[in-house]
Amino acid sequence: MPNVLIVYFSHGGNTRKMAEALSASVQEGGCQVTLKKVNEATLDDLRAADGLLLGSPCYFGDMAAPIKQFIDESIQLFGKGELVGKAAGAFASTGGIGGGGELTILSMLHGLLIHGMVVQGLRKGGHFGPLAIGEPDQRVNDECAAYGTQFAALVKRLAA
Repeated sequence: MPNVLIVYFSHGGNTRKMAEALSASVQEGGCQVTLKKVNEATLDDLRAADGLLLGSPCYFGDMAAPIKQFIDESIQLFGKGELVGKAAGAFASTGGIGGGGELTILSMLHGLLIHGMVVQGLRKGGHFGPLAIGEPDQRVNDECAAYGTQFAALVKRLAA
């Protein structure tokens, strides 16, 4: 069974709630999930994963520093191309509309794309990945469910 690593940072709990919702839908989609706070995730976790979802709150229009540090440390896997062709995605929470949530998601995706990872957008909803404005509501939970199901299908196709 393919393994998905979900790594997140959450100060107030909103990003954690999204990570948990995504974990449930990825599992329902037929993948094993390893859900970790960013300070618990290791490069070995990343190596072992068939897919990676990164989550962060929006801080000043960008990802939180611990997530950026995790991406920066992943440079150790870059030289050997250890993440090339693996599925990847991102999700975020922000305090308000226009607060930089989409920029936060895109900033995380930059590093994943540079690794050669495969990112699939959503046709409906948050095209770049799920985004909560404040506490995740039913719209966000539905979007996490759809994104997680789609992500699990991508991971299974790429890992086959």
